[in-house]
Amino acid sequence: MHKKKGFSLIEILVVLVVIAFATKMVVYSLDGGAEDELDAQALRLHTTINMASEFAILNQVELGLLVEKNTLEYLVFDGEKWVTFDREELFKPIELEPRLKLTLNLEDLAWAQDNLLEQSNWRELMSGGEDDSLLELKKLKIPQVLILSSGEVSAFQLILELKDQSDPVYFIEGEFTAPVNLRREPE
Repeated sequence: MHKKKGFSLIEILVVLVVIAFATKMVVYSLDGGAEDELDAQALRLHTTINMASEFAILNQVELGLLVEKNTLEYLVFDGEKWVTFDREELFKPIELEPRLKLTLNLEDLAWAQDNLLEQSNWRELMSGGEDDSLLELKKLKIPQVLILSSGEVSAFQLILELKDQSDPVYFIEGEFTAPVNLRREPE
């Protein structure tokens, strides 16, 4: 009997399938790092916002959140103006990695309509009188979200996601009182 030299079509296809699965596993393991970082940052932001609310209640201080350029900064009202709250290590400004995207949504939130904080224009109240020059107002840090010593939180939605992927997305939502909620889409 004459033996064939070479590989059969089935053997070649099996090898191709194995290579395809191995390649896919490597790609998933590389992307897992970004998703793990997203998971960790979402949990960190959620936890620190809730701890800031507890801190405000226990110490009878007014805190605020300011989101600018992928950075979340905690502010404290010192009686005259808002200043960076960095006396506690936990509340120092949080700068996210470039591959993550942080967006603050304050508009069209279903739960915000009944919130008394949203009915008054507190940003105007905090910015002082009409005597202040526009240049001085721009220098002042004014929070976009209030965390009050009464336990109230102004309505907000923080959206945390990867810049280059649409899924998963984390939503951190403040609905008038602490604690704030954390949810992931898709679940």
